[in-house]
Amino acid sequence: MANIYDPPRSKWLYPDRGMVKWLGFFLSDHTAALEQDSDTGQPVGTPQVQQDEATIGALLDNAYLTGETVHIQLNVLENDHFPPDAVGTVAGFSNDGRVLLYTTHGAKQLNVAAIRNIRAEEPAKWYRAGVNNYGQ
Repeated sequence: MANIYDPPRSKWLYPDRGMVKWLGFFLSDHTAALEQDSDTGQPVGTPQVQQDEATIGALLDNAYLTGETVHIQLNVLENDHFPPDAVGTVAGFSNDGRVLLYTTHGAKQLNVAAIRNIRAEEPAKWYRAGVNNYGQ
């Protein structure tokens, strides 16, 4: 005798979607492949808007004063592509027109005249450290 609480088999049988549920992995591989140069296999940067010297100087000064992480794109082409952005914090400036950038791979010196674009990285946290008056 069947239990009256058992639902019919058609209600509990899960229709397996097969490889459809794994398409996210293929999509991520495809996206990574699009971000690489087809000839060399090296990662490439997407071209950003060319900024003028005054804007670049102001953004560098602001990044130095606030300690924000910045993405710096150089105005240099390698195999007809821009190299990946240099990501780090501005640690200082030199007298010969260079900026010192601390990255996860160590310190880099970049020529200010070769900078094409600077973008501040969006903060990972929704709040700012040291501010205690939210919602007031």
